[in-house]
Amino acid sequence: MPGNITCPKCKVKMIPMVDVKQSHIWYEKCNTCHGTFLDAGEFKDLKNKTVLDIIKDVLTGERKI
Repeated sequence: MPGNITCPKCKVKMIPMVDVKQSHIWYEKCNTCHGTFLDAGEFKDLKNKTVLDIIKDVLTGERKI
């Protein structure tokens, strides 16, 4: 689960989000500048859904923030 992350641009606390289609992917969104921040590999993972991603989704189940 994402931690308490501050927007590098606005210096406000960002909101942790989870991708609806790939529940193993977490990212942060800033409500002030509307920036979206992904960890290493998450953008690639969002772009390309693989068989491994489907398995991760099944094993992970629904995430709660």
